[in-house]
Formats: sequence, structure tokens, C-alpha cells
Amino acid sequence: MSAKHAHPAAQPVADSSPAAHGDHPTTSTFVTIWLVLGFLTVIEVFVPQVYSAEWNRHTKMLLLVILAVGKASLVGAYFMHLKWEAAWIRWIALMPVYMGLAAIILMCEEAFRSSVM
Repeated sequence: MSAKHAHPAAQPVADSSPAAHGDHPTTSTFVTIWLVLGFLTVIEVFVPQVYSAEWNRHTKMLLLVILAVGKASLVGAYFMHLKWEAAWIRWIALMPVYMGLAAIILMCEEAFRSSVM
């Protein structure tokens, strides 16, 4: 019997482990994320100095929140390994993020209301 017509159980099984598919990060991935986090931290240090005028305080707050959310997302995805977890675990782990976004929306609404009046 040729290999073309061999029984399916007789054929070799591909390795289905996560490591075989390259799903898990390498050391270079963690070093890259660490460098990106360092770069974002340097930007966070300079944002208050660049946007120090009173008329652009909302821009400063918005940029700092965006940078903080970006850094937290990187930490959660790579260092807490959420990127490789099941969808329901990610959903549960991201519940504080959803609540934080709701709080940010409320703060933006309050800031807009106080600047209009």
C-alpha cells in the first residue's frame, strides 16, 4: 500500500504543542517590550514639560492616560501572558480596563462641562 493510500492512523501526527507553533515569546520579545516600555516612560516624563501651559492641560492629561493605557496593555499582554490565554480569561482580566475606560469617559465629560460653564 502506498503512502498516498495509507490509513490515517498510520500517518505521523504533527506536534500540536504550543511551543511547536511558536505561540510563546522568546527572550528577544521580552527585551523588545522592555525597551518599548522604557521609551514610553521617557515620553511620559517629558509630556508634562512640553505641555506645561494651562490652555493645553487637557491635551497633557489625555496623552498621559493614552501612554499609561498603552504601557499597561503591553505589560498585561506580554509579562502577564494574557496574549496566550483563553478569551474568557482575557475578558475577566480586562474588567478593570473596562471600568477604567468608563471612569475616563466620566472624567472627560466633567472636564468638558466645567470648561464650558
